[in-house]
Amino acid sequence: MKDSCGPLKALAVASVVNGVGDVVLCLFFNYGIAGAAWATMASQIVAGFMMIESLKDKGYIGYAIAVPSANELLQIFKLAAPVFMMMMSKVSNILYIKT
Repeated sequence: MKDSCGPLKALAVASVVNGVGDVVLCLFFNYGIAGAAWATMASQIVAGFMMIESLKDKGYIGYAIAVPSANELLQIFKLAAPVFMMMMSKVSNILYIKT
């Protein structure tokens, strides 16, 4: 879509939310690693909503849910298969080593 500004804004805001959340939840409320996880989750949700709003500003229906066609699923599979196989091989090797 040739829009680098929307994702950049979402990344910047998510980074700030994550940093502030880490400081508040870990230092002030003593939640430790769980606080860091909650802060990361909150920052990802904020970034997701910002990206959807960026889509809406471009004229797309950001909150619409559609079932992909078989051709679209095939395209997704072609793009994601190498990364999926790499991640699954890493996970399976870790599980094999631990057992």
